[in-house]
Amino acid sequence: MAIDPRRRQKKLEKKRAKKAAERRELARREAGGLAARFQRESKAPILHCFTTSSFEDEGIGEVLISRRLSHGNVAFVVFLVDTYCLGVKDVVVDIAPEAHYKKNVYEKMAAHTTLIRMKPECARKLVEGAVQYALDLELPPHADYRSARHIFGDISAAACTVEFTYGKDGKPLFIAGPDDDEATCELILRLMEKHCGPGGSHYIMPVPPETMVRIVEDEAEE
Repeated sequence: MAIDPRRRQKKLEKKRAKKAAERRELARREAGGLAARFQRESKAPILHCFTTSSFEDEGIGEVLISRRLSHGNVAFVVFLVDTYCLGVKDVVVDIAPEAHYKKNVYEKMAAHTTLIRMKPECARKLVEGAVQYALDLELPPHADYRSARHIFGDISAAACTVEFTYGKDGKPLFIAGPDDDEATCELILRLMEKHCGPGGSHYIMPVPPETMVRIVEDEAEE
């Protein structure tokens, strides 16, 4: 007997939904387990603590902090921090053998950017200050931040005497990235206007390719 295509489609959809739910649950458990392990290892010695030179000119950069664990492993977090507006945009968090960490994390970062040594208490102050600045605009940090922040352990941000500036020229500056869709950009702009008022914030949006073509053609005709 032939199977009704609609029933078959419903079965396939249920199967895909079940697998997607299982993947989400596995990711949740792994994140929870990693957070718990980071808490247990929060007093392990600091191996590296660096920021990147791009903060000064671009308002966005990476913060790397790692701890050397027992049995040759390293716990590490790389925060992608936007000090102009969005706080912690992305997070890489893991525990790996030290050789793997040095080759695939530390050395790769050092190869493509200038690393600046930073005191752990200042790294925490920088990251948490950016998160709070974004939260004041109702912009939450990356979903993995809650797990990743345990890397700081009992490091006190209050011990850092450096003062960090958030926003650009006294106002939030949203710079749309290549992965920010129209709906996301519109939401961020609405939230900035809600909290800062008209003209109380800045933004830079990408120029659509078709618009750029018209600009180039117009310039060529002049």
